[in-house]
Amino acid sequence: MSETVQLEQLLNEKTGIEDEARELDEEQKQLKLRAKMLAEKIIQELRTRNTAKQDTVNKLQNKVGELESQLNSLSVSSVIGTSDIAKGNEEEKAAEPFEAEAQMTNENIVSVTEVAEATIEESMDSKDKKKRKFF
Repeated sequence: MSETVQLEQLLNEKTGIEDEARELDEEQKQLKLRAKMLAEKIIQELRTRNTAKQDTVNKLQNKVGELESQLNSLSVSSVIGTSDIAKGNEEEKAAEPFEAEAQMTNENIVSVTEVAEATIEESMDSKDKKKRKFF
């Protein structure tokens, strides 16, 4: 083959490869655009679903609120009466000394427990202390 024919073939091949590169670039742009459009559609669909779910949640919260208020009104109306209020006040006054005594008892128990734990720690020998460090 002559050099001119080889050069012409090389130039034709170069042109073909350049055309292929342009086509690939164009296809890449189109695919990016399509991916962007699809992502936007997905986002729109997710927003629609979230809106529907939010509406459902709001309705359920309202229903729970209504049921709680009904329960509270039923509880209050069945427990409280005019004579029950007076009895409740008397019971609260009578319970106050017992509550104070119970608090004092709990405080004493806590302090006794703390002293007992301190005594146990002092009575342990050094070998036991070393063994317990690993646990």
